Amino acid sequence: MRKGLPILLALMMASTAVGARAESIGHADLARLNETVGAIGRRLADTDARKSDASALLTGRLAGIGAKGQWQVPTFDTLAGKPTLHTIPVDFMLAQLRLQTGGKFAPNAHKAIANGAAPALFIRGGVMSLDELAKLAATQHPGAIEQRGQSFIAHWPIVIWSDAGLVLSAGQQLELSTGEGAFVLNSGLFTIDRASLSSTPEKNAILPEFRPFLATAMTGAVQAREARFSNLGYGETGVTSGLSIVGAALYPAKMRSSFSDSSFVGLNAVSLENARDIAIVGNRFQKMVGPAIAMSGVTNSQILGNVMMGTRMAQAIDVQNRTSDIEITGNVVLNNRGSGIFIANDARDVTIEANLLSGNGRGGVSVVRSACIDISDNVIVSNAQVGIKIRASDALSLSGNDLIANAGAGISVLDQQKGALISVADNAFSANKSGLYGGAASEVALNANDFAGQSPILLDGEFAAYVPELLRMSSSPEGAPQAFTIHPNAKSTTGQTSRPDCKTGS
Repeated sequence: MRKGLPILLALMMASTAVGARAESIGHADLARLNETVGAIGRRLADTDARKSDASALLTGRLAGIGAKGQWQVPTFDTLAGKPTLHTIPVDFMLAQLRLQTGGKFAPNAHKAIANGAAPALFIRGGVMSLDELAKLAATQHPGAIEQRGQSFIAHWPIVIWSDAGLVLSAGQQLELSTGEGAFVLNSGLFTIDRASLSSTPEKNAILPEFRPFLATAMTGAVQAREARFSNLGYGETGVTSGLSIVGAALYPAKMRSSFSDSSFVGLNAVSLENARDIAIVGNRFQKMVGPAIAMSGVTNSQILGNVMMGTRMAQAIDVQNRTSDIEITGNVVLNNRGSGIFIANDARDVTIEANLLSGNGRGGVSVVRSACIDISDNVIVSNAQVGIKIRASDALSLSGNDLIANAGAGISVLDQQKGALISVADNAFSANKSGLYGGAASEVALNANDFAGQSPILLDGEFAAYVPELLRMSSSPEGAPQAFTIHPNAKSTTGQTSRPDCKTGS
């Protein structure tokens, strides 16, 4: 028989919750919140919509999410030198990139090239505009690029070398030929300033799943502002996913990659691997296969103030494989196929703050086999599974979150190793299937959480036996809230404000 807390005890919690920042929610307020979240989704449905278009709705409980939006837009870099245009065999270029990135750059894209004898256009020595590229190609390599006013169709692959750059300027559109197997390989600087990059609509007869892509490797960087990327990429995350940046230890990027106020529509994914110092600010991701953003081995990067809606196959944000020092703040993450945010496999030092996560096909936030994660001040409402799921992870702080009407628990803690610590403070639980669920958990330190709107089950799973203790601690005199710990470790941190030092591991 399922263990839980009767409704009567849940009502008692309304008068015993002390000091919580987040606030529980009643039935009428819940209905209004769901209506508001739905209105936000409709307001942001247009391809060109940005988070600011819903600012009038980001008030009250959602005000913190709306406030997280004043970030400095990254500036563009440039390169000195006089550019020249050459050609290079595609197989040779792919082999070089594969060698320099330790085998990580290994697409089968050469199989999609309709004319196996056609080389790639090869830019060297400086920054070239798209107009200049088209003019030089028309003279030196007729048929490589076709120009129709402000629109350009690349029939050959384009390679930007480490000492070169390509600039797409305001109003320009570069289409990469799907049928002829075109793509862009960039180890220099690719700048998209109020321009667009997309694929042509036909199928590739040789490799039917092929869609063109932009892949950046070695010292390369991409800098985009008010740009549009659409219908790019094939396969899963990786080099051919649509837009990828693959770093190499021996060839670190010379410039910072940044994407601001841009649209990503119908890509497989934005894949970032072994890269650093990437800023993704104020963009829109829609109808991605998913993940919308995938990070692996990435450091010192930010995902700020973006809108992510409707991934078809996976989570919206995927952070894995020793990724560290990541800030995920102020994003609106709605109606994606998987979790809103998924953190796994030795990721650490990740901040997830002031995001709206709703309507996602799994949970709001999931953390697996990772450490030193701060999850604070998020509104996590009406997701198909758990609000925040923690599995086999250590040194996590969950504070100030609103966990509302999720189909699973508000928070679940599973499969913890001995000595692991999770801090749960100042969160509000309302109308979830259960409040806090535990299974094979280690220490979970609770303080000043608000369960007033959570019924009928406050604590569930192996935590259900701790309900009387929770009520007793919650009933302490006003002004003197006491910490309450489930499964204290041999050396418990109950009552302490600090966690293990994530920087040193001590």
